[in-house]
Amino acid sequence: QESPERIVHMKKKRIITFALAAALILALGVTTYAIGVHTGFFTSVFGTGLKGREAFDVEIKDDKGNTVTTEHYPAIERVDVDEELAENLTGNYIAAVGQSVELDGFTFTIQEALLDDNGIGALTVHVSNPDGHGLKQSGHYENGERPRFGWTVYPQGDEMHMMDMRDYILPDSFSGTDADFVLYITPFTPLPSDAGLTLKIMAYKDGVNPPDWPTAELTIPAQEKVPSRELTGDGITAKISPVGLTLCYDIPNAQEVIDDIMELIFSDGSIYTIKGDDLVNFAVASRSPDQRTLYYCFNRLCDTEAVTELRLQSHWYAAGEQGNHTIDTVLR
Repeated sequence: QESPERIVHMKKKRIITFALAAALILALGVTTYAIGVHTGFFTSVFGTGLKGREAFDVEIKDDKGNTVTTEHYPAIERVDVDEELAENLTGNYIAAVGQSVELDGFTFTIQEALLDDNGIGALTVHVSNPDGHGLKQSGHYENGERPRFGWTVYPQGDEMHMMDMRDYILPDSFSGTDADFVLYITPFTPLPSDAGLTLKIMAYKDGVNPPDWPTAELTIPAQEKVPSRELTGDGITAKISPVGLTLCYDIPNAQEVIDDIMELIFSDGSIYTIKGDDLVNFAVASRSPDQRTLYYCFNRLCDTEAVTELRLQSHWYAAGEQGNHTIDTVLR
């Protein structure tokens, strides 16, 4: 609920000061955002609009009901957003896209988008269908069911380099005809600075070959991207932005690198565990074709200027060797 309008009486000197400040902002081409302008985006993407979970196990059974294996799912934490800090970190980089397209009775609207300079980020998309969208709030479809549509994201004009993506339905938005999604994305190679994105939507049709499914596209124009800063150590470069982490391993003979524990340490002593023994606090991750660069999209905003170090434990495999090599280091 919006606060009621306030009438403020200021002295003439203060009015002149604010007028000069406003003129300076216009002259410099600086965009400022008041607290609350991006509340919905921050809460949905990096706050508690999506819920965390406790760690849990799932038993996998064979057709006779015998347990074959047990899969473990680590806990996920979601935290409240400091809106003033969030605006300072990312407010100037959030694009209000507002593009819509209709396909197979649905209307898809990209609302807002945010990307960092490595191509890590998130989109919010509204989906509506007056006849009912047929979605399940959990996002899971059992017994061979599937939703009526799917989507992919790729750099504009470059469908061959499709990006990794994970989508979530925001629980508070869900109704029989409408739903809001958060689409988290990471690249497999860095996104060019002058590249926009394309969201390709496909309408699933039973009995129709996938190449013949109806499709539609929405474009996210090239936009200014949130800058990252670098931390280094032991031949590893970490590029940290408010929305994600890119880890580059300079290990020429590594066939695959796997990150086990990643912790960002802040100047006030607080810790953001991106990945821990039983904790996963990133939304989606991908790796480069050579397996030595890894991309992580955060599930919260990170004050990069307050980061003092990245504690990292990883292991990697080399072609033709048995066993693995371990890394236990601190990047500063």
